[in-house]
Amino acid sequence: MPFAPLFFLRGRSPTRTNQASRLCARSFYVEFYHLETEGMRAFFNKQTYPTRDNKRHSEETVWHPPPHYHLLQDEYFTIVAGGGTWHLWNKSVHLTKGDEIVVPARAWHWFESDPSVDEPLEIAVNYEAGYEAMEERFFRNTFGYVADCCEQGISPSIVQLMVFFMYNTMPPGIKTPGPEWLNMWFNTVFMYVVGSAGQFLLGYRASYPEYYWCNEQEN
Repeated sequence: MPFAPLFFLRGRSPTRTNQASRLCARSFYVEFYHLETEGMRAFFNKQTYPTRDNKRHSEETVWHPPPHYHLLQDEYFTIVAGGGTWHLWNKSVHLTKGDEIVVPARAWHWFESDPSVDEPLEIAVNYEAGYEAMEERFFRNTFGYVADCCEQGISPSIVQLMVFFMYNTMPPGIKTPGPEWLNMWFNTVFMYVVGSAGQFLLGYRASYPEYYWCNEQEN
C-alpha cells in the first residue's frame, strides 16, 4: 500500500468483515446478473428496499440513495415490484410495477421507496456495456463498508465515501444555488478534491478484498 503522509488524521474505521459474497446494508439488498438478449450480453443489478425491518429496528428503515450524478453512463430502471418516486432536478415521477425510466448521464437524481405500499420496492437496473466491474465494485465496497459501520456503531467517513464515489465517476448531488450544470461541476470538483486527499494523503482505498474480489488488485 502506498505511503499516506497524513494517515494519522483518519477517523475510526470499522473492522472489515467478509462480505464479498453477500451484500446488504440495513434494509437494502442487491444482486448482480447478466442476461443474453439477441446475441448481446446485458449487465443488471436488482435492488430491493423493504419498508420495515421489524427484527432489528422499530422505526421505518427505508434506505434510498442520496442525490447524485453519473458522469459517464445512462441508467435504465425497471420497477419489478412495489412503488417509488424518482426525483430529478426539477420534477418528481412516481412509478409502480412494470414502469420504466431512463436517467441520462450527468442528470441530478435520487429515488425513494413509497412508504404507503406494503410490498418492498424492487428494481432492475441495466447499465451500459463496459461499466459492469466499476458498478459492482462500487456497490460491494460502499454497502459493505456502510453495513460494517452500522453494525459497529461507527459513522461512515465522508472522505472514504468520496473515494468510492470517485472511482465510480459518481459525484454527490449536494444542491447549491444556480443551474443544474453548475451544480454538477461543483459536486464533481468536491468529489475529486476530497476523494484524492482521502486516497493519497489519508490512505483510504477504492476497494477492499473483504468487500470485493476481482482478478486485478485495486488501489
